Amino acid sequence: MPLTPTEANGLPYFCFPGLSAFPELVHGVFTRQGGVSLPPFATLNLSFSVGDAETAVLENRRRVQATLGLAALASATQVHGRQGAEVLQANPIPAAEIPAADILITRRPGLGLVIKQADCQAVMFYDPARRVVANVHCGWRGQVQIILAAAVSRLEELGCQPKDLHAAIGPGLGPCCAEFQNFRREFPASLWHYQTRPHYFDLWQLSRDQLTAAGLPPNQIETAQLCTRCHPDLFFSYRRDGATGRQAAVIGLKEG
Repeated sequence: MPLTPTEANGLPYFCFPGLSAFPELVHGVFTRQGGVSLPPFATLNLSFSVGDAETAVLENRRRVQATLGLAALASATQVHGRQGAEVLQANPIPAAEIPAADILITRRPGLGLVIKQADCQAVMFYDPARRVVANVHCGWRGQVQIILAAAVSRLEELGCQPKDLHAAIGPGLGPCCAEFQNFRREFPASLWHYQTRPHYFDLWQLSRDQLTAAGLPPNQIETAQLCTRCHPDLFFSYRRDGATGRQAAVIGLKEG
């Protein structure tokens, strides 16, 4: 099922139809449009670590927060690992992020979990039975480490059951552009069959398969199927541009 284009407060973003079916949930897959950052971060860059002006990033985050109607945002320094954190409050200082975490989980209403990306996937989770949300930074390095299974395990520690989880795989490198010339060193042999042609990999399918292997029902997994490198009007892409900004996917529980 395709993403639903949405706009609020002059800020365009996408929503997943499956996640949108839960009225207590708010989420958005944001584009690079609608912010104040200057090139090469134009315009809705949400990362403090790429060289953009902090004041611009703070304003961009304020716009995202207001658009989704959230009380606060929380984000982490993403390190392409398997580390996770249960988030209980917003970053105490906006530019001081949670250290070294790629899996963010919260049960607190009004708190939006931010995953920044420019080719990696953001994979959002929701358990409507336990009212728990998660957001995962999932690049190829994380996929090699089976980070999505690690995220499901962290959710199980909070009482979630895989059969109850809904997941949404955001935009990222598609099989058209996910080229790995050194894949024999970068990927274990067990993943080589995800090649769609020599050196090109279907990372979208890899995420789906890792989620189903972790116990999620296939009909509770959505995939954006939008390649960040192929859409310079919509998305930042490190593969395409090198020096660039980071868009974000955000998920949270509504207050009240």
